[in-house]
Amino acid sequence: MEAVKWSVELNEQQLKEKQELAAKLKQHPLVQKFLQQNQLDSSWVDRYPYRFHQWIEQLSLCQNCTGLTQCRQKQTGQVLDLTYSGFLTLQVRPCRYAKERQQAEKHVQAYRINDLPQRLWSVSITDINIDQEEPAYALAVAKISQALLAPQEKGFYLFGAPGVGKTYLAACACNSFARQGKRVVFVHVPTMASRIKGLLDDRDSFEDELYEMKRADFAVFDDIGAESVTSWLRDEVLLPIFNERMDAQKLTWFTSNENFDSLENHYMYNQKSEKEELKAVRIMERIKALSKEMKITGKNRRNTSI
Repeated sequence: MEAVKWSVELNEQQLKEKQELAAKLKQHPLVQKFLQQNQLDSSWVDRYPYRFHQWIEQLSLCQNCTGLTQCRQKQTGQVLDLTYSGFLTLQVRPCRYAKERQQAEKHVQAYRINDLPQRLWSVSITDINIDQEEPAYALAVAKISQALLAPQEKGFYLFGAPGVGKTYLAACACNSFARQGKRVVFVHVPTMASRIKGLLDDRDSFEDELYEMKRADFAVFDDIGAESVTSWLRDEVLLPIFNERMDAQKLTWFTSNENFDSLENHYMYNQKSEKEELKAVRIMERIKALSKEMKITGKNRRNTSI
């Protein structure tokens, strides 16, 4: 049987356009560099001008790029590359900014539960210029920096008005321990409350999540007090987690808009508005055993870098 030929015959106009494109591409510095690096002659451009053209067109989108936030590619951080290994191949690869981000976020693999916004995955306490901060905030940063260098028995309970940077500081701590290879969890309590309720029909996943919150080397419970209180969440989920972390002396931090007193009042009433003072005292005893209050004050940092 005669082999089928898949070649496409070009008409005169198309052939002319192909030749003009190839001639233009041969003058392009990147094409010349590619040919030189791969020890190829210019006939490759004559044979595959559209492949070279597509490569150059995509690279042009990266001109004057200053980072991933300015990326003009269809997929952020992904660029079309031309390679030669006996034949020309176009393939997508991460750009240098994407590679830098991947390296900066490598420690995220140590997170067992990660409710952090991605913008906080790589933050560090050393990113904060305390010389430009208000005295009270600078003092809080200094105390946290010292605690990260020499971890104490008790964690911090960071409280203050919305937007003052509590979550940012807790994220810095989480990233610090994750970079040391510690098992960490960052739990946004209102999100967790909704998520874990949805796992009740999947007992294995439910138990796995509880286990990670109980046994992680370092844990942050973010925005505690912002969740809707139910007797089940308070007594069957949070209390056992905090109790086990307390018994095992696992380092635990909290962030909240509430201080200890107002958080206790938050836990004093169940979903039926029934007062359960003793149960509120029980959970607060664990939180106080795990952490010490630190009030965070200062400007609202929402929509800023910190």
